[in-house]
Amino acid sequence: MWVAIKKKLFKYNSQDNIPNKSVKKTVIVISAVNLTEGGPLSIMKDAVRSFTNCFTSEYQLLLLVNNKNLLDDVDIRDAEIMEIIYPKKGWLLRVWFEYVHSYFISKKIKPCLWFALHDMTPNVRCENRIVYCHNPAPFYRLSLHEAWIEKSLIFFNLFYGLFYRINIRRNKYVIVQQQWVREEFEKRYKIRNVIVSHPDVQMQNDIVYMYPDRKNRFCFFYPSLPRVFKNFEVLLNATELLRRNRNDFEVMFTFDGTENKYASALEKKYRHVSCVKFVGVRKREELLQLYRHASCLVFASKMETWGLPITEMKSFNKPMLLANYKYARETAGDYDKVCFFEGEDALQLSKLMSNAIDGMLEFDATGVTQPPQPFARNWKELYQLILHKRQLKSAACIS
Repeated sequence: MWVAIKKKLFKYNSQDNIPNKSVKKTVIVISAVNLTEGGPLSIMKDAVRSFTNCFTSEYQLLLLVNNKNLLDDVDIRDAEIMEIIYPKKGWLLRVWFEYVHSYFISKKIKPCLWFALHDMTPNVRCENRIVYCHNPAPFYRLSLHEAWIEKSLIFFNLFYGLFYRINIRRNKYVIVQQQWVREEFEKRYKIRNVIVSHPDVQMQNDIVYMYPDRKNRFCFFYPSLPRVFKNFEVLLNATELLRRNRNDFEVMFTFDGTENKYASALEKKYRHVSCVKFVGVRKREELLQLYRHASCLVFASKMETWGLPITEMKSFNKPMLLANYKYARETAGDYDKVCFFEGEDALQLSKLMSNAIDGMLEFDATGVTQPPQPFARNWKELYQLILHKRQLKSAACIS
């Protein structure tokens, strides 16, 4: 019975999923079994795309994912993929994968480097461990109202810091996306091996620098999954205020109320506002088309380690209204079409929205302060840092 359960949970075929033993290359593992949607999934795809484009001539990549179909739109060359479904079924199973199952995988394939893309440092037999930390929950002050609406945030807020801490000193490097996150990690965990690495967002060349059809109404776009810290209410309240004076605009969200209780509550409360469009979660290609259709990005999230839609909208050279938080300023960088608003101020946002419709926005001054070294501007530079042959210990080859 236990054997049957293990086969069902692990979905692991050793003949199909371990690196090709006929190829003598140094084995690198990228573990991403918990990344299945939203910005983290996009980042995982970009990470895999960059590695397979630049480094598979030297290294044999073993990619651990939840579902192979998630990578259908990624041209993966010379890489082995192991599909492991069960870690997304519950936190105890996730812990089992990170601290037990991963150990036996590493013992079998003897990788030179294990790169965990989802926050937790696994228990593996590998001299060179690297963890990519992109969840800011431990550094966010959760309100009682937010905890009541989305109770799972209590768990993340209380325990994610503990999961970060476990094994963190065993990593050769800890990767974060912004300088303020590095400072938090250095302060809380007393480590000095943190690399800031900016996400390297890949956009299709044929859709950048394109604008919406001016026959359409002015469209504000807030692309994000429905989580309470995304602060959708400030935009929805600003929309109601603006609707008192004009109706020549629309506001578009990428959820439709079916995703969770929070999304359902928002859809019911604001469905009467005719200019609000809940279009549902969209695939990557559809999302890019919505960026092209939109006139202006609004991003009001209170808790991010990057803010991927900000980077994506830059490629379309369109204006943005951003909540005035550290992550947003660092992500915006020197982009010259940005206005910042206080994250809880719907009245201020409604005035900015009106100015945007009229083409009268006065953009705020922005600038880039490059993080101190070690720092990588994109995935390729990050891989060059962490794969430097003189820095890797006990490089192992499949023979």
